[in-house]
Amino acid sequence: MKVSVPSYVIPGTYGENVAFLADRREIQAVELLFYYFDDDSRDLFVREKSLIASYRERFTFAVHMPDSLIPEHERLIELTRDLAQRYILHSPPGDLGEFRDIVEGWQERYGRVFLVENLIARDFLPVAEMMSSFPLCCDTGHLLRSGSSVEEFIKRYGPRIEEIHLHGVRDGADHQAFAAGEPWFQGLVPFLRAFEGVVNIEVFSIGEVDAIVSALTEVDVLPKKGF
Repeated sequence: MKVSVPSYVIPGTYGENVAFLADRREIQAVELLFYYFDDDSRDLFVREKSLIASYRERFTFAVHMPDSLIPEHERLIELTRDLAQRYILHSPPGDLGEFRDIVEGWQERYGRVFLVENLIARDFLPVAEMMSSFPLCCDTGHLLRSGSSVEEFIKRYGPRIEEIHLHGVRDGADHQAFAAGEPWFQGLVPFLRAFEGVVNIEVFSIGEVDAIVSALTEVDVLPKKGF
């Protein structure tokens, strides 16, 4: 299992976050967040790309693609393909056929590097069935917010899951830390112990990251001494 975090765990830019994380030995990967891909985000990344790339031997990188994909987002893939090993895609809010056509075209050009993630209030089953050749990303917070079972999702899709976005729900909000004893997490632990993919601790402060690392350590998913 490889532990990842988003590119925003302290206030700052992509490069500032990657540099901050370099001494955190429990973290092996960083997910570069592009919920939007506009001129500002593109220009910032271009300015910092050489700095980020200087950490290529320290981290592997993924890209979280924008929520609603359009063909023009291929420019983001071209910008990052020499750095990123995988791309996370939200299941679509609209036309599944259009989404499939876009992403299958990308897969033909760039390989099996695109993972489809479940999202709140979007029916995932038709997407997973229509795109059966694609690996999946299981987002625990989205399942909890949707009132769905994390265990049932794992049972249904386990062999296809290559990344987990691990976070809990507190006061109706996801992307929160959680306690090791929470039942949904306890049900996930056996899968995590055998998991060989990426676990992205998808919270947006270093304190919350540390809390989830502690939960993973408490249940022996991560070692208790040294990383």
